[in-house]
Amino acid sequence: GIVDCVVVKDLSRFGREYIDSGKYIERLFPALGVRFIAINDNYDSLKGKNQADEIIIPFKNLINDAYCRDISIKIRSNLEIKRKKGECVTPFVAFGYRKTKTDKHKLEIDPSAGSVVQDIFKMKLRGMSQDAIANRLNELGILSPFEYKISSGSHYETGFRQKEQALWSSVTVRRILENEVYIGNLVQGKRTTPNHKVKQTYVKPEDDWIRIEKNHEPLVSDRDFEIVQRLLGMDTRTSPDQKQVYLLSGIAAMCQLWAFFTKRNGASAKMLRCSNQWRSCVSKSGDPTGTAGGEYPWACSSVCSVNVGKRKESIFQQAMRLQRDQYRRIAKTEPTVDLGKYETL
Repeated sequence: GIVDCVVVKDLSRFGREYIDSGKYIERLFPALGVRFIAINDNYDSLKGKNQADEIIIPFKNLINDAYCRDISIKIRSNLEIKRKKGECVTPFVAFGYRKTKTDKHKLEIDPSAGSVVQDIFKMKLRGMSQDAIANRLNELGILSPFEYKISSGSHYETGFRQKEQALWSSVTVRRILENEVYIGNLVQGKRTTPNHKVKQTYVKPEDDWIRIEKNHEPLVSDRDFEIVQRLLGMDTRTSPDQKQVYLLSGIAAMCQLWAFFTKRNGASAKMLRCSNQWRSCVSKSGDPTGTAGGEYPWACSSVCSVNVGKRKESIFQQAMRLQRDQYRRIAKTEPTVDLGKYETL
């Protein structure tokens, strides 16, 4: 073959995984006619093995493997201690922050990226959807988190890049809106590997995450962050020809099953259709919850559709008042959303 001889300083330089090392030394190299030499261990496969080599070589491979395992345990333990002390141990930090020059384990606000994060939260509080926010940022020519890291000199790589220049997307915006690092909380230790031999990671249970609250200067207030999380739980999708979230999105609901309405544009009028229309709202037996043993029909009753176009103005006043009260319940005594257009109700 192409390779006739493999020379290493010692067995630990050849490999620290004793199963794979033994496989190569005992089976693969002899089968391929490859000579193997370990200088410090005084081993040469061409000279043949004596009885001592049959015992010492596998034992040395086992010791090398144990040493690697011991180092892995010590490194994991050291990182765990640093996380619990509130030190950032990740090579890259969240968009909007940077590592301080005096201590690479501490975070400080990046003025340029931090202002973008604050604008994203403000746009969400004004009622814009994630897709609309992403489009707005792309129109303004603001660099996405990936492109910003590259422009700042970071050797950051990702497998999600699909175009020559990575743009803002609704997924990126949502990740920022859901990241509690922006209220000063440092959450680490979300992913790990089973052991030092397996490189594939898995997500740990949330109870095992290490969360240090108020670890660094926040970019967003706790109140704004809580409001945004509740808004993200609502159905705030926009119509294809609209830029603003529809007035009743995530608010209007009907049926005993508390199914939210979805907007539907008909030929002659705008309709609000129950999101449970494909399944059931009222059982054939007349029991709304179906506890009487009746079977569910495949469509909701006619009461689950509201003709918006033909309703009087009062229904919109009631809906807007409901929306205003909903936001006020969320904001309580410190409203941060724009309620001015509802004050006339």
